[in-house]
Amino acid sequence: MVTEAALKLLRAKVLDDMAQYMADFRTPPKGTTVGEPWGIEKISQELDKMRNLLVEPYETRYDCDDALIPAQDRLPKGKRKAYVVAEDICHRLLFDEDAGDFVLVQQSADGTWCSWGIRGDASSSFLAR
Repeated sequence: MVTEAALKLLRAKVLDDMAQYMADFRTPPKGTTVGEPWGIEKISQELDKMRNLLVEPYETRYDCDDALIPAQDRLPKGKRKAYVVAEDICHRLLFDEDAGDFVLVQQSADGTWCSWGIRGDASSSFLAR
């Protein structure tokens, strides 16, 4: 069982990740991204949205299907335990403690929350939504 203190530390970890992401951000050179790369202003706006969507972390389960990740790096398909750290209408940002990373999930038509391979740090995973 995860303690309340551990959940508070998880929230602090997300906030620290956001601050570090902003401190380290450099606009990618043109031609190195799909479409126009976001500048620092857009990143700042999106992370402000993320900050507003943060919740007190709570336990949940999600269907893991990391189809975007190369087969050798995928987690096994199936239900996994995680902690919700941010949520909006159709996306949630979770922390998968066993995998040691954040994962973006989307709600399917049947109401379950599913991953498709957006994993990593909190900020990058959230920004990919």
